[in-house]
Amino acid sequence: MTSPKQSAHMNATLQIWRLLQGLVKKEQRIVLDGSSLDIASIVAVARHGVKPTTSQDEQLLKQLDLSVNTLADYLAHNLVVYGVNTGFGGSADTRTNEHIDLQTHLLQFIQSGIITAADKDPASNWEREPSHIMPPAWVRGAIVARANQNLRGHSAIRRTVIKSLIDLLYNDITPIVPLRGTISASGDLMPMAYIAGAITGNPDVYVQVGKGTNVKVMTSSEALVVSGLSPSGLGPKEALGLINGTAPSVAVASLVLYDTQQLALLSQILTAFAAESLGGNVEWAQPFIHATRPHPGQIEVASNIRRFLKGSKFVVGLDSRKRTGDGLWQDRYSTRTAPQWIGPYLEDLLLAQRQIEVELNSTSDNPLVDTSKRDGISSGEVYSGGNFQAAVVTSAMDKARLAIQMIGRMLWSQVTEIINPATNNGIEANLNASAQENYTMKGIDINMSAYMSELAALAHPVSAHVMSAEMHNQGINSLALISARRTMEAVDLLAHMSACHLYVSCQAVELRANHIRFLSVLRNKVEDTTEYGALHGLGLEASQITKLATSLFPVVETTWYQWNSNTWKERISHVVEAVMSPVTDFLSTDKQECSVSALVTFKMHFEGVISNTAKDIFYPSATISPTEVASQLGETTAQLYNWVRLELGIPLHCGIKDDPLYNAQKGLPTEGKKSIGSWVSMLYESLLMRGGMMDMVLQSLDTQQNLGTLEESRVGKEVKRVASQQKRAKLNSRIGL
Repeated sequence: MTSPKQSAHMNATLQIWRLLQGLVKKEQRIVLDGSSLDIASIVAVARHGVKPTTSQDEQLLKQLDLSVNTLADYLAHNLVVYGVNTGFGGSADTRTNEHIDLQTHLLQFIQSGIITAADKDPASNWEREPSHIMPPAWVRGAIVARANQNLRGHSAIRRTVIKSLIDLLYNDITPIVPLRGTISASGDLMPMAYIAGAITGNPDVYVQVGKGTNVKVMTSSEALVVSGLSPSGLGPKEALGLINGTAPSVAVASLVLYDTQQLALLSQILTAFAAESLGGNVEWAQPFIHATRPHPGQIEVASNIRRFLKGSKFVVGLDSRKRTGDGLWQDRYSTRTAPQWIGPYLEDLLLAQRQIEVELNSTSDNPLVDTSKRDGISSGEVYSGGNFQAAVVTSAMDKARLAIQMIGRMLWSQVTEIINPATNNGIEANLNASAQENYTMKGIDINMSAYMSELAALAHPVSAHVMSAEMHNQGINSLALISARRTMEAVDLLAHMSACHLYVSCQAVELRANHIRFLSVLRNKVEDTTEYGALHGLGLEASQITKLATSLFPVVETTWYQWNSNTWKERISHVVEAVMSPVTDFLSTDKQECSVSALVTFKMHFEGVISNTAKDIFYPSATISPTEVASQLGETTAQLYNWVRLELGIPLHCGIKDDPLYNAQKGLPTEGKKSIGSWVSMLYESLLMRGGMMDMVLQSLDTQQNLGTLEESRVGKEVKRVASQQKRAKLNSRIGL
């Protein structure tokens, strides 16, 4: 296995993914016990319909009963308990003996969110008005999170009430919950109030019943009858115990982190893909560099990128070093500093994950019942505190959202560099594969800037916008659910950008592979000493042709890549002009006689060789096969490329002739012709869906994890070697050497 310390983020991402696979395949079960709920279980329940059960551990059940009995003892002695015989929040100076009605009062004033008629009848929303309600997955996640928190036995909630929450999941009843209206101060009161309203059978709380096309919306009272369930009555603290917690925030945060961890891993693969697209010099990933600055995230990213690029023929700097040559000597920042850029945010994401995992198994409520002092008897203590304050979730989400923004900024820069002929190291402007002017990726270039601008706007910490609330009782409040919602938006934007990046990278490596193939064929023709060779007609001996070819081909190659602002066809004349001067210089130096007419004939012959070679290789001729391209990519980037080209069937885009409207207007077949947006949409849909691209990638990384041992050992040795050098240097300094 790879070292947990050196591959902490990848291991954490794979761990969650493995757990989810086991749950979805029913190889494992979700048993709620108040202490072992995890992110994978939230995702399984929320998105995949996995049904949890509650533990039947005797000690746990006893704890639940003791908390209820302890509260009853408090009330029997006329002791004051917040929210049980007092008012709420800033009105806690009032008193009442109507304990049951007080819980109904609580739900009544909290159930104040906006839900429109269209939200209750999506089929009638033909205008596509924006939703005012939470996605059902969020609500299901909140239900299982709250059940787990309540099972800890600190909230004076009966087993039957917790069972009522779980019964909603088993009967596919999902409460319709307003999207807005919580500041996550006393927890997420408003969302949980609608969930509590559903189990109590409130005739004006609506639920969604069923799945797919069979979904129906009805009142909770109707749904309980249809499902054969009874409304849950609420005891003296049970409404408060249900709603006074962080469950909605931590549930949405769990879904966010599940996606974010995978996209953070994907960004490292895309960076490797960008390096290949740009024909990069990736010595920046060498272990020595990162051993000298041993931040764990930085070391992991560099190690991962080396793994993803293993076997790539599009880059140098790993197995082979670039030691001489012209042009930009080192890669630009967007790839070269990717380990230093992404690494710190992997560390932040791991901290965010730990915060969420702790919160899932914490008691978030107020007041809390402590029965630990007198085990086995119905007496104990009740304390007022602030465990409902969800700042820990806000902290996790603000960190995650900033990480997403930083990753998005890197991907944006990589894509713009791949599309721009001034920075893409010789492939066509806008990645135009055709022989005529086209603007293939220009729209994506614009889209990426739009996505990035929106992502940057979301990056500002939500926690900086706290407003005092509720008679100034809630003078500070976490805004955790708002932060989680904003982070979910950021996840979606990063998925947009990742889909665009992948589409662009597949196009770019295919163009580069075709150029490499063309130059390889052309080199053979330049070096050919027969009458069919490109240098025929100058009256040179075979040895002279070989000598001239050696000095001439670098000019051909450099010029070919230099003139990339238009089409492949436009490059030919520039190459022909570029070679004439070194050819005449060679003839002059070797004192070879060659008439002007012979030079003109040679020039036409040379141009014909280049032109015919190019016509045979570039579009509209059959371009290079995906199999040949994949064979030159790194082990992991090849998997992404094959997924795009072979699994999804997304082809190289060859300009206007691939446009459905153009073909329709010309009376040509439109089958298989799609807009660029439709192709990118297919990628976007495949990114995080079950059985989609990330499942393929994670499955592959999981099965190959043992292969990483040697690489991690190499990194570890490099870190130790550098540290040893530094230690010796310090020692020498002390003794005056």
